[in-house]
Amino acid sequence: MALLGLALWCGALAGLLEVAAVVVHKRFLDTNKLLNMSRHFIWLVPLTDLLIFLLVGLAGSAALLLKRSGGRWVTVRVLGALTLLPALLVVFPQIYGLAWLLVALGISARVVPILERHGAGVRRVTVGSAPILALTVAALAAVPWAADRMAQARERARPIPAGSPNVLLIVMDTVAADHLDLYGYARPTSPAIDEIARRGSRFDAAQPTSSWTLASHASMFTGRWPHDLSVGWHTPLDDAEPTVAEFLRRHGYATAGFIANTTYCAADSGLGRGFTVYRDFQFAELSPFRMAVMVRRSLEGLQVFAETIGDTLDLGWLKSGATRVVERFESDRKEAAAVNRELLDWLANRPQPERPFFAFLNYFDAHSPYQLGPRRVHRFGVKPTEEREYRLIRDWWDLDKTRVAPRDLAFALDAYDDCVASIDEQVGKLFDDLGRRGILEHTWVILLSDHGESFGEHTGVYLHGSSLYQTELHVPLIVVPPAGTRVRPLVAETVSLRNIAATIADIAGPGADSQFPGNSLARLWAPSSPEPGNTGVGEGALAELVPNETLGSPPADPSRRPTPLAALAEEGWSYIRREGDRHEELYHLRDDPKEQNNVAASAEDRPRLERMRQAVSRMTGGPLTTDRFNP
Repeated sequence: MALLGLALWCGALAGLLEVAAVVVHKRFLDTNKLLNMSRHFIWLVPLTDLLIFLLVGLAGSAALLLKRSGGRWVTVRVLGALTLLPALLVVFPQIYGLAWLLVALGISARVVPILERHGAGVRRVTVGSAPILALTVAALAAVPWAADRMAQARERARPIPAGSPNVLLIVMDTVAADHLDLYGYARPTSPAIDEIARRGSRFDAAQPTSSWTLASHASMFTGRWPHDLSVGWHTPLDDAEPTVAEFLRRHGYATAGFIANTTYCAADSGLGRGFTVYRDFQFAELSPFRMAVMVRRSLEGLQVFAETIGDTLDLGWLKSGATRVVERFESDRKEAAAVNRELLDWLANRPQPERPFFAFLNYFDAHSPYQLGPRRVHRFGVKPTEEREYRLIRDWWDLDKTRVAPRDLAFALDAYDDCVASIDEQVGKLFDDLGRRGILEHTWVILLSDHGESFGEHTGVYLHGSSLYQTELHVPLIVVPPAGTRVRPLVAETVSLRNIAATIADIAGPGADSQFPGNSLARLWAPSSPEPGNTGVGEGALAELVPNETLGSPPADPSRRPTPLAALAEEGWSYIRREGDRHEELYHLRDDPKEQNNVAASAEDRPRLERMRQAVSRMTGGPLTTDRFNP
């Protein structure tokens, strides 16, 4: 029992040291300031470490019961090493885990004998501090719960605005407009969205402010251009600018977010500010335990070992077995159906159903890897059946696309379209559920995407966050008003999604004091709206990007900083500028929607080029540099 108690004490200490190491590492040592873990890590990590140490303690106790010589000697030193190991792995992640284990074992072999010579004093310290460690873990577990209860109490105490409508913002992450038959795609990927669009207003030329998730969402939430915000590939949105959720909560709205993209939309991204309820990570199967670094690094080692040995000895069963084990710990990808359930459950259990709400949904199904859930239908492609196909979809983000065969590219494209169609199905089901509950009668719904996706339409350009071509910038935007509200069915004018914050503030009611930059799009869908070009909304749609040069192929030189891109879409034209060498591209989208004919050097189009060049410089405040994006 004494050995088991020591194991539990060491586990609690190791877990708390790991939590402290994560906080210190992210705050002072890591250039990636995104946590990429649930906020519940502060108690789930200690709990996981406790379970690991419990297993070690049980093994050591079993050895003692079986009269194995040296069982206690070995167990105590292993416990000492494992107590140090998590913090070392967190603070110095670039060093091999096996190397740190050997270092920790060496330290333990030196320190444990010293402690054993002072056995009575050590026992007093462990026994006396055990309640403190247990209470600390319990207090950490209570922190998220207490924070949620306090936020909900503050929300209930605010006055309920009279006559304000609900607002539902649905972002279909990575869904390109050009892959929806609503926008002319050859495949019937969006029958439900087609029907929904007939109830409202469809925007045919909507453009995000960037071609990747966090920058695009941050602009929608604040009304600011990316160069005005803190967001970068490893940098969250800070609190320098108010978000639309904060604004609406201040005006009495219930605010809730239900998120599937846990890399760039989770609470640690900064997008959760202003939401009283914000549900990002889901804990399916063994996924909560993966937050502990010893579990995470062990799974990485298992996968590398299985693939190396499996390929060398042609042991397919070893690779597939390891993959199945790892998937049990990585089963937290949240489908659109789960996001819908979270919203509907929240709506059904709200303590103040009379309070208007602002809800934000983020679907992730169309994002790489393009994998459908087990109960979803493959409409355009086939379910991966071979190891090659499975690995192609699983590793699509990291593959060298110059080595991908045409049939594999077609397979990935089919898989993407399957995922888009699956989102369409879930959007339709959500609208049906909301309609049956009578919620749509008092709700404005804004359905859009944060960016599109590239599949090699331009040489070397794949995925997203890699270019500012229309494959990544042309996104769907549909606004569905409450029942009985007439809107213009089609808006052809180019609009920027940075106007979403001002638009939501406008339709919610208290928009007069919103102070969000940009203009409300409401005047464009009004039945009596003026002709395009005379609305005052069309300032041109600016997009900005510091490319993620790990995308595409071959990999970029890591010693070279990426060159920022800026683009402007207006009046059927697209202008793209690479800032470092001032390379410019100009496309007439009506005649050349695939952007294959660069007319930047055309004398006939020189006046257009000059106007758009000056407009970009004016809107960005001068040439963009990587430092202005805080990447």
